[in-house]
Amino acid sequence: MIDIYGREFLEKEFLQLKRQQVITDQPITTIPGLTEGTCNRCLNDEHHYFSTFTYRNEKIIYCRKCIGFGLITNQVKLYRIPATNQIEANVGQLNKDFQLSFLQERASNFSKEILKEQQTGMVWAVCGAGKTEMMFESISEALTDGKRVCWAIPRSDVVIDLAPRIKTAFPNAKVVTLHGNSDEKADYGDIVVTTVHQMIRFYQAFDFLIIDEVDAFPYTFDDMLVRIAKRACKKDAATIYLSATPSRSDQSKIKRGILNACIIPARFHLFPLDIPQYKWCANFHRHVSNNKLPLVAQSWIKKKIQKERRALLFVPTIDCGLKFQATLKKRLNLNIDFVYSSDPDRLDKVARFKQGEGQFLITTMILERGVTIPNIDVAIFAAEHDIYEESALVQISGRVGRNPKWPTGEIIFFHHGVTKAMEDAKLQIINMNKSAKNQGLLKDATASKTSATKV
Repeated sequence: MIDIYGREFLEKEFLQLKRQQVITDQPITTIPGLTEGTCNRCLNDEHHYFSTFTYRNEKIIYCRKCIGFGLITNQVKLYRIPATNQIEANVGQLNKDFQLSFLQERASNFSKEILKEQQTGMVWAVCGAGKTEMMFESISEALTDGKRVCWAIPRSDVVIDLAPRIKTAFPNAKVVTLHGNSDEKADYGDIVVTTVHQMIRFYQAFDFLIIDEVDAFPYTFDDMLVRIAKRACKKDAATIYLSATPSRSDQSKIKRGILNACIIPARFHLFPLDIPQYKWCANFHRHVSNNKLPLVAQSWIKKKIQKERRALLFVPTIDCGLKFQATLKKRLNLNIDFVYSSDPDRLDKVARFKQGEGQFLITTMILERGVTIPNIDVAIFAAEHDIYEESALVQISGRVGRNPKWPTGEIIFFHHGVTKAMEDAKLQIINMNKSAKNQGLLKDATASKTSATKV
């Protein structure tokens, strides 16, 4: 199915749809692809992102910033078809097969107020606080008012994981899922769950935008994504940012009152966050490269085997993960899966692990966020590696203790020297526990147990 409303098309795409009679008498606005040093698709105005080539003795200027979405030049036009908000009356019906905690209710009310006032705000909630469910009531209100909703996420794996939950919550709504391998790229739903990159297909299409994991790569590293998210929404759209680890810049804006925020320092089950422990483990990569395991790592893994505890084992690089996998096979006779970004079977492997298959799973940063596996421990190997920034360490630690039946677990940073990122991550977790304790939000007195063991 092709839904052309709220869309922007390159000339070639537009003419093809015209020939197919998909586009007939709809209202259309046309603008040049580039004007006065600005790309009208990705809004890039940085000179070094523009290049030229010669075609039929004519100099053509094009934008390199968004070339991955098709060539845009000063010789082509963009065709925009205004959005329509024709939404069925019952699509906002919420299948509320869950009960919000009073903390989730606090964030839900905040979100509804942001929607009502057409403002921008952030929900800063610890890992495992139940941020997804916090948004459902405001989405329901938006749909009931005939407003289109976009839930944008930087990473496709999380889009794939989240979409079924939203479809279950809103059984009468048309939920479209967009990512690099999606087969729904030509569609426009009542709710669009999408990677931020795919928002470049829309123009002033949405009334309510939720950007999940707003601190995650690549959103925070590519200003183009910030611009295309904004232009995909109507000028008076409401926006909610969701994060467990806001950037330093956003934290500063919150403290200064520039960014309106609702801070949730405790999980919905009201048990404290587990505090990472440090374990000295020198030259981890060199050891596994020689098919050896550092004794401290080998001892920890053996204890998990004896106690039948499942665990996620994080490594900083693909090369390190492959060698670690081979070493565990040789030294401990463990058949263990390894998942990484370019692994074609990664979704399968993660799904099997979620279903209880396998005691351990080796992973790169692709599982730092957006995945919930009950009753697991976490180990980060070579935690001193510079890929492990504060936010990543907090997110990885947040994989533990998310289920109310198993609200605690063990988090180990195996390191060859404690980094500032490690200390900052631990301090952020400690401070959230302190804040929750001071507000009387915790069930368990162990929140005061905030020191990490250094070996």
